[in-house]
Amino acid sequence: TVHEIAIPPTLSLETLTALADSLARAPRDRGVWVLMGSGDRFCSGMDLGVAAGATCEVDPSLSAYSQCLDAIRRAPRPTIALVNGEAAGGGVGLVAACDVVLATPRSTFALPEALFGLLPSLVLAVLIDRVPAQRARLLALSAASIDAAAAAQCGLVDAVVTADAATSELASLERSLSRVDSERVAALRRWMLELPDLDWPAQLARGSALTAELVKDERTRSGIRRFLDEGAPPWLARQEHA
Repeated sequence: TVHEIAIPPTLSLETLTALADSLARAPRDRGVWVLMGSGDRFCSGMDLGVAAGATCEVDPSLSAYSQCLDAIRRAPRPTIALVNGEAAGGGVGLVAACDVVLATPRSTFALPEALFGLLPSLVLAVLIDRVPAQRARLLALSAASIDAAAAAQCGLVDAVVTADAATSELASLERSLSRVDSERVAALRRWMLELPDLDWPAQLARGSALTAELVKDERTRSGIRRFLDEGAPPWLARQEHA
């Protein structure tokens, strides 16, 4: 199942609150989440009118944006960004937070914040998981748009696809990514977020403990036994009981 989540063209408190609500209501036990823009862009980032007005809405907007990034990073289902057009500023952050990024050849990516006296500080928190720090810094310093091919070269985009091929590519990804159950998706995300805070010995110790804990889970053991005895992949068994 492909569940589409609409990304607003600009990010304000109102649109971010709606996006957070969409993320909270997305299916948590099946399929994949696909973040898609509308019209001729994915998302151009912060509504500059809010910043220009210097209203009390700025802090709540940033909090709402952080909530959306966190919801994507902790999603119980795999997430895919399908970019067809401009992604800038906070839009790049929403893209980078996803597990898979597909972009059409007409897509562009930019971090223009520094030109306006701002910094892409929240965006960089997720971007550096995909892009080398030096490359991310250069994107922020230059504020230049890069095309889909250049974004793929630096790791921001996983595949460049035509608009016509996007549907079949999404179907292929859905088949591949839907095989892991939601509990393990969530466990993987928690572990990946925990890793940077641990030194190497602690990573090994905690990794060993986590693996031992999962092996002792009876559902895990039952799925492994069925695979060994009957050759039945665990994900097929889950689908039969769904």
